[in-house]
Amino acid sequence: MPRLFLFIAATAAAATHEVYPDHHSRVFSAFKKPVAKVQSGDTVITRTWDSGGADWKGVKHIQHPYVYPESGNPLMGPFYIEGSDYGDTLQVHLDKVRCNRNYGYTTYRLSPGALSPGSIESLYPNHYEMGALRPGRADLIPWDIDLARGVTSPRLKQGSGLKFELPLRPMLGCIGVAPPGEKVETSGPSGSWGGNMDYNGTVEGATLYFPVYHPGAHFYVGDGHALQGDGEGLGNGVETSLDVQFTVKVLKGKRISIPRLENSEHIVSIGSQPEFSSSMDQGLRMANSDMIQWLTTDYKLTEPEAHLLMGTVVEHKIVTYFGSIAALIPKKYLNRR
Repeated sequence: MPRLFLFIAATAAAATHEVYPDHHSRVFSAFKKPVAKVQSGDTVITRTWDSGGADWKGVKHIQHPYVYPESGNPLMGPFYIEGSDYGDTLQVHLDKVRCNRNYGYTTYRLSPGALSPGSIESLYPNHYEMGALRPGRADLIPWDIDLARGVTSPRLKQGSGLKFELPLRPMLGCIGVAPPGEKVETSGPSGSWGGNMDYNGTVEGATLYFPVYHPGAHFYVGDGHALQGDGEGLGNGVETSLDVQFTVKVLKGKRISIPRLENSEHIVSIGSQPEFSSSMDQGLRMANSDMIQWLTTDYKLTEPEAHLLMGTVVEHKIVTYFGSIAALIPKKYLNRR
């Protein structure tokens, strides 16, 4: 009976906070003033801006995006999580991740680094239309977002031939905590703290886990995409603003080394590294090693069992080209002991 009472009391104490900052951060840092302080178990409702600093109404909060000092994606945060400290894990459940306006944008072609040398430059110039989305830029193409029908499509020029509509799958490109030590990281790279992971599995219903490096964790979200393929081949997703709701929980004394994700079908270890500048081999080793650790600790597999399961059913996803790799194990093969 006392245990039941404590559970009810803890549940009743959980609060919901609506937080709509009028400013942004361009860094993941433990040294920024929090936009809100919340308790473990609390829920936050907020909105993100797109990567150029435009909000859900299309109001631009950044005059010259991508030009120093405004390089990187605008982030909402930090959210200070009371009771979290070094050596803990921050659990974040994404209750809601949804598009909230009728347009987005991408660059106009795949990143040359993801293709064979010389296969694109002479055949497909990186030029859509000067000023189509932003003054002085010719490499950005607008996308229309139909919220009622749940689809998005590029605004191709008349006479371009094929037109296509794709189903929305909104995701957060940037999500994470303050990095270790005295580091202040821009919202461009990713690492063990999360950051600009651009993992297209970071969608509504997913639960993410991050190692905590500082008191309060200093949690950030941003860089909403309406849709993005594996690898982030365009260098971005369909960039847009999002409505976001998340619930946090502090797992005291639980230490992990890299970000993890869990959904209804898989557990996922994310070998998180800066894109286009890292070894995918290293990302693979990071993800595989963390998954072995996860299987042997939380799921109580012996090491031979964990290695045999990995060798027979593991799935891998390219999160970002020349950057992060994810290792996935289907939950149907797991039983907690």
